[in-house]
Amino acid sequence: MMKKFIATFLCMWLLWLGFAGVPGMAWVNTVQEIFVGGVVSVIVSTISYRFFTRNPGDMINPKRWAYLIAYIPAYTWAEIKAHLTVAYLVLNPGSMKPSIVELPTKLKSDVGLTALANSITMTPGTLTVEIREDESKLFVHWISAADRIDPGEVFENVGKPFEKFIKGGIG
Repeated sequence: MMKKFIATFLCMWLLWLGFAGVPGMAWVNTVQEIFVGGVVSVIVSTISYRFFTRNPGDMINPKRWAYLIAYIPAYTWAEIKAHLTVAYLVLNPGSMKPSIVELPTKLKSDVGLTALANSITMTPGTLTVEIREDESKLFVHWISAADRIDPGEVFENVGKPFEKFIKGGIG
């Protein structure tokens, strides 16, 4: 249990320092950032270590971090494509054919399913309306589904851009 807390604390603190660190800062500000980051990381870790850490060794796995870092440009690219698609649909409303579709996934963990659902929801034109953990399925409102109700086709268009990175980074 203590290993999980320490692993979560270290990851939270390193993320804090990575986001808060600004080259050329005065030494006093740097000490304050380190201290405040440590305090905030302890508080967040106390609340969340049970949710984020199944195996503490996984948190320092470089392959896992590589997937999480690679997720950022993959998500950004999916976001850009979705914005352009929605802009096209707004300018051509006749081509808008919304539907709720079933999205099968290989993700099993609560955190992985939640990350996928949030990624889909934050992307314009899609909204996750239900998660079925026991079946590893999401139901998604898709603004341009048209006649594409085959779960495999839905996965290719909606879930595939995210799932590989989430599975590798979170599980």
